[in-house]
Amino acid sequence: MKKLTSFFSIFALFLVLFMPQNASAATTYSAGASSPSTIYAYSLNQWSEDGFWDLRNISSIPDTAVVTAAKLNWSICTSCGMTYSTTDVALFIQSGAGDWMDSGFYNYNFGGQPVKQIWFTSFKSSKFNSSGYIQPVLTILWEDSMSAKSGSFMLNESPNGILVDKDSLVEKQEVTLVNLKEE
Repeated sequence: MKKLTSFFSIFALFLVLFMPQNASAATTYSAGASSPSTIYAYSLNQWSEDGFWDLRNISSIPDTAVVTAAKLNWSICTSCGMTYSTTDVALFIQSGAGDWMDSGFYNYNFGGQPVKQIWFTSFKSSKFNSSGYIQPVLTILWEDSMSAKSGSFMLNESPNGILVDKDSLVEKQEVTLVNLKEE
């Protein structure tokens, strides 16, 4: 038992001294509510206006930091007749690629993307009265192997989903990554 304890102590010391990017958990950054904080849609099954987060100038995040996971918490307008089951929300990066989001759950398909960029969200709903809205809040887990400021045991690979136009998204289960609609 003493040898086993010594082995684990030496292994833990090795991780801290020689592999700092794997010795700590990923850092969590709460980007807060989007700008604007309430995003409206006026037509059923059509993309809403966009809500944005500009993370390009956040000094507490290193320039080389990459995402390990992203999470959107969003609420809907239940008094407008909206339901969670008839509302689909997507998160996008600056290039227009993105993925569907479930409220409150981390999405690992953004792994490897730069944190410091413009992020945006949009939604579609098949049920609301004259208009509907969501109020999204973005949280990002990130790591930076260059500065070794944080690290993670989480999967950190670039997404390999199917890229499609934002307008062609019909069913949530069919798409991993999407492109911004052409306007």
